[in-house]
Amino acid sequence: MCTKNLIAILVTMASLILATTSVALSQTVIINEIAWAGTEASSSDEWIELYNPTEEPVDLSGWTLAFGKWVIHFDTVGEATLETRRTTVAAHGFFLLERTDDETILDIPADLIYKGSLPNSGTTLYLLNQDGEEVDTANAFQEEWIAGNASQDEPIYASMERVDPTKADSLSNWQTNDGITHCGCDAAGNWINGTPGTKNAAALDTEANPGS
Repeated sequence: MCTKNLIAILVTMASLILATTSVALSQTVIINEIAWAGTEASSSDEWIELYNPTEEPVDLSGWTLAFGKWVIHFDTVGEATLETRRTTVAAHGFFLLERTDDETILDIPADLIYKGSLPNSGTTLYLLNQDGEEVDTANAFQEEWIAGNASQDEPIYASMERVDPTKADSLSNWQTNDGITHCGCDAAGNWINGTPGTKNAAALDTEANPGS
């Protein structure tokens, strides 16, 4: 094989490796839990949780989370972002976004405060990296919410939880919080029917019953 052809092949292989690495790195942080109906204290007290399932911290500088007309920036105040407190998500760590103020979940500090309502009729959330590339979605496969409850169903104001954080957004990879596995209290001191800052009830159930 001539030297020129060998160099061309090596360059092509290197490009493919870099492209693959880029894709893998972009698939890091995920949208893990959505309290689209708010809490028992207030239906306006919505919150969103991200999760980093990897072994390395991820810096969200330049990243955005978009739904409807709202765009949340993780490193700058503006558009839907009211306050940012950190941008790095630790390995196997969580990142909590609370709507309007830090009273949504009374005993768990927010990492970011945002404005903008998640419609009870449903919407799709898009997580984009600093290059504007789509890293993850939530609820992309039907108009109404795949899971979660408002006030008319039990458990009331239950979050929509991702079942397996290593798998993509799909109809089967979301469940409603079971109303038994809780974490945090709302602004009135009621239990949150969700698991902000901890492993989802749906994920715990899957781990405990892997064959079910």
